[in-house]
Amino acid sequence: MGITLTKPPILIESYFAPNPATTRGQPVRLSTDPTGTWFVYASGRSIVIRNLQDPTQSREYTGHTQPTSVATFSPSGYYVASGDTAGNVRIWDSINDEHILKSEFRPISGRINDIAWDMDSQRVMAVGDGKEKFGHVFAYDSGNSLGTVEGHSKAINACSMRQQRPFRAVTCSDDGTCVFYHGAPYKFHSTLRDHSGFVMDAKYSPSNEYFVTAGADKKLFLYDGKTGALVRQVAADTGAPHTGSIYAVAWSPDSKFIVTSSGDCTCKFWDIAQDKLVATVQISATSAPEHQQVGNLWASSHIISLSLSGDLNVLQMGQEQPVRVITGHQKAISAAALTPSGTLYTGSYDGKLCTWDFAGHAQAVEGPKSEAKPLDMAASSDAVALGFISDSVRFAQASKITGTSAGLSAAPISLAIDQSGTTVVAALANGELAIVTRTSVTKVPVKGEARAVAITGSTVAVGFADHSVHMYALQGSTLAATGVSMAANTREITRLAFTPNGQFLAAGDAGGRIVVAKAGTGETVTARWVAHTARIYGLAWAPDNQHAASSALDGHVIVWDLANPLRKTLIKHAHHGGASTVSFIDSQTLASTGADGAVKVWSLTQ
Repeated sequence: MGITLTKPPILIESYFAPNPATTRGQPVRLSTDPTGTWFVYASGRSIVIRNLQDPTQSREYTGHTQPTSVATFSPSGYYVASGDTAGNVRIWDSINDEHILKSEFRPISGRINDIAWDMDSQRVMAVGDGKEKFGHVFAYDSGNSLGTVEGHSKAINACSMRQQRPFRAVTCSDDGTCVFYHGAPYKFHSTLRDHSGFVMDAKYSPSNEYFVTAGADKKLFLYDGKTGALVRQVAADTGAPHTGSIYAVAWSPDSKFIVTSSGDCTCKFWDIAQDKLVATVQISATSAPEHQQVGNLWASSHIISLSLSGDLNVLQMGQEQPVRVITGHQKAISAAALTPSGTLYTGSYDGKLCTWDFAGHAQAVEGPKSEAKPLDMAASSDAVALGFISDSVRFAQASKITGTSAGLSAAPISLAIDQSGTTVVAALANGELAIVTRTSVTKVPVKGEARAVAITGSTVAVGFADHSVHMYALQGSTLAATGVSMAANTREITRLAFTPNGQFLAAGDAGGRIVVAKAGTGETVTARWVAHTARIYGLAWAPDNQHAASSALDGHVIVWDLANPLRKTLIKHAHHGGASTVSFIDSQTLASTGADGAVKVWSLTQ
């Protein structure tokens, strides 16, 4: 079946969401809805709503223009309040897919670290790192002041509001103190000075009888929820306390237990009634920094702890290790390649590599590790070539790097791999061209600065900075010019792609133009694909050899029809911050990646 471009494409299967953004030494907030079905978190400039039972079911909110920092469901479940690094708080509808904005305020002038709602879903407390003040309480709809947040001399890390009358609230700060408030309107009542270091988290129990605080001093303190009086230090005489900062604490729904997440790469379960430690979960066999635990939640039977790496660890009391790990990207996806078998390899700005299988129940699977940003990838039936900013090309099979690194004179910005998976043609950042195998690197002399490459059979297309494209014949470790060229582009060539049958070549440039020519002669077929407004990042042809898809810095993905060059389907703002790659899973299904760290799958049929 071919593609019918008569309706806008729809998002199908799942939106494979990025994992929460993390910063070393800083706690991360995860929030659940009242039913315990969904949880919400910040990632890049997006807010992600994710299903607790099936994390592949996700939605996103993209209303923020600054990097987001926190998001919290209202007790009613109808709204989410989200904050960003510039001090903005946006309150929006969480039920409908449109996520209609209810209101927007700027309560402080710096990063929002935490947000809490009162029991009526009417009052919002937002705290963080401001200049004039560190927090504020306001009405969710009008923004009218409903109290003051005072008593701290440094950034506030967390806040929590009592969900029954009389109204109470607590905040905790880098100044080593917690402040207890009476409301409403909320006003300072007392300072709690039991911690001896940064206080990272404070949470009211679901019963509202107590609240607990956790800090960098590795201690937990329990307080009366109504009076703010200290009850005790939690399990002060335990023989196995945390050995690192406690970044997050969460209560069980019945208020009998708490779970803590620590920089010592463990999570611990504490029985509050019996005041004892009941279980410890070792997240990893190693104590590498990426396994530090910086956030958590407990909703219904779901317990999740967040690693610094962004991994979401599903916990179960009584199990000494996570029962499941949900991995994914935290940063912008910079490169991707789809294998003929349907496995998508992706690499992000921080060097993390993942594979995604769309054949069955799709989810991210941890792949090969790298310490460098991948710039491009190319896949054959047998191998995937990975080009890194560290001036190297490596080979991967079955989610594992199998080939040794090939040293180059500069970073490979574009890769093409032959059908056998043994030979890679690489355009380098210094304008050079190289042929790479698992055992050798051969420099290929060319006239001009190479910027993009593509291969079909033994024919190699090379795009240059002078906006020309030239054809070469691959002969072992050399390239022989065929005399065929293209010159219809007007800017530097950024991406090339042959049709599966090798008859046509699409050339995208830095100005957003795409030109299609006959591969055998260089004759222009169409130069009318000009709907993008910024640099072309990705090009891919459908198996029918008639439809192509493009992704660009403008964030859009466009599907083109070669038979009718003026017909197109625009997926507007497909990725917040830019769409980096695009691949056809089959003739009717398209996968794209972007600066938002997400993988999205689109249906191109009615």
